[in-house]
Amino acid sequence: MHATGAAAVIIAAAAVFAGVVRGFDGGLDLVLGALVVLVPAFWVALSLTARRSAGGAVLMGLARYTAAVVGFALLFALRPSSSPGMVLLGSILALLIPPIVLVWQQRPSK
Repeated sequence: MHATGAAAVIIAAAAVFAGVVRGFDGGLDLVLGALVVLVPAFWVALSLTARRSAGGAVLMGLARYTAAVVGFALLFALRPSSSPGMVLLGSILALLIPPIVLVWQQRPSK
């Protein structure tokens, strides 16, 4: 869960930068794209730490991706003027940053 929180902070900084460069809508699209990925990931992380079962993990993974698909559909249905490129950038950041943070945390300290 720490990695998801760290990703949210990094994405917020990227959204501020995108907001300065591309305008408020660009930063908002980046945040919304990231939220579509991070919210289901955070929900799964909370659920899997609360109860441990192998079958539950598979179902939670399916639920995570289903929630993300529904999130993207809702995002573009409710906000058709969204920039697909900024939404995609936010989603990619939300997918890549948590594993990078985990690897960074687990590296051996000297």
